[in-house]
Amino acid sequence: MKRRLTALAALTLAIAASPAPAQYAFQGTIAVPASEDNSVGGKFATYDISFFDSTTQLDYVADRSNASVDIFSAATNSFAGRIGGSGHVFSGQTSSNDTSGPDGVVIGNNKLWVGNGNSTLMSFNLPFNTPAFAPVATGPASANRVDEVAYDPNSHQVLAANNAADPAPFLTFVDATTGSITHQVTFNGQNGTPNATDGIEQPAYDAVTNRFYVSVPQVNGAGPGGVAQLDAAGHVTNFFDLALLGLGASGVCGPTGLASGGGSLMVGCGSGSQSVILHPTAGPNGAITIIPNVGGEDEVWYDPVTKRYFLSARNNPGGPVLGIVDALSGALLQKLATTPGDHSVAVDPISGKVFVPFGANAANTICPNGCIGVFAPLVGPIPEPATVELMLAGLGLVGFAARRGKRTA
Repeated sequence: MKRRLTALAALTLAIAASPAPAQYAFQGTIAVPASEDNSVGGKFATYDISFFDSTTQLDYVADRSNASVDIFSAATNSFAGRIGGSGHVFSGQTSSNDTSGPDGVVIGNNKLWVGNGNSTLMSFNLPFNTPAFAPVATGPASANRVDEVAYDPNSHQVLAANNAADPAPFLTFVDATTGSITHQVTFNGQNGTPNATDGIEQPAYDAVTNRFYVSVPQVNGAGPGGVAQLDAAGHVTNFFDLALLGLGASGVCGPTGLASGGGSLMVGCGSGSQSVILHPTAGPNGAITIIPNVGGEDEVWYDPVTKRYFLSARNNPGGPVLGIVDALSGALLQKLATTPGDHSVAVDPISGKVFVPFGANAANTICPNGCIGVFAPLVGPIPEPATVELMLAGLGLVGFAARRGKRTA
């Protein structure tokens, strides 16, 4: 009896300590209405990045087709409104992605910050969506779009990436309380920066290390790329070269998406059949966990409730998928089919719903004119080990096992 009880308790705790199997399924779609500024025949065809605000359960999507930031409610699974869409507030979809907008979106200091196609960073007060500051020109219009953005709540700064600037991409630090530029950093191989010969991609802020991080797809014209680390003053404090961390000089990745998981970061590889979790505090040079069988992401997202990463793997070998990864173990938990070209994802930590924009194209049989695809969890997360111990105590198993052990002794 003792062996059976001990085995039962050990099995229960082992299950709790192991990564919970992902149980998500496609739930339905949300229609995207056409705006006055729609440039693609009323369809939702082109877009960039999403950002989810957990305080309001609203998803913000950079919608180039409608030249707007579209807002969707997780509470009601419905379209909740938009910023722009008339009066040409944003650039919309142009002949080149480098000059299109809106692009990156983030919420910081109770404002929505949006990158636009003419090298400007726009800001809007929440919840009324009125302009907060005059557009911040991070460079001349020839510097192309302000792409993706991140926010640091400690220094109250927004970090914006001009990924397609010539001759070199650059970052702009903006004070979120004044709307003024504080620092700029050019990724040209000088002042400790990597020579980013294929642009820069998604930035992220990590609260554990109190640092910004930026995806760098390629260095010196070759290699799998890496991730740059910066402090609030704009200094590059480290560069995590994936070629030196286990992928090798000929490794395939090309970092694009980036999301902080509280001390680790999911690096979305723009190409190949693998993804990477970066551990920046694992020694002076960091360390990585390689996740096979899923790759080709753009945006990636972290849900702090389930401790999972969500990957919009549009170039995944075998077809586009939504990948779900356990942030603690690096285990690939689930892959769910999406539609061709889907490259944006955001998660509501309250309901657990996952929002993936489905762009209009001939291969999209779910919503040919485009929509927002909604995935939902089928079961709740498996309890943590401490919770399971409380459950065992409530059933009397822990006390019984202790008493049984004393009698045997």
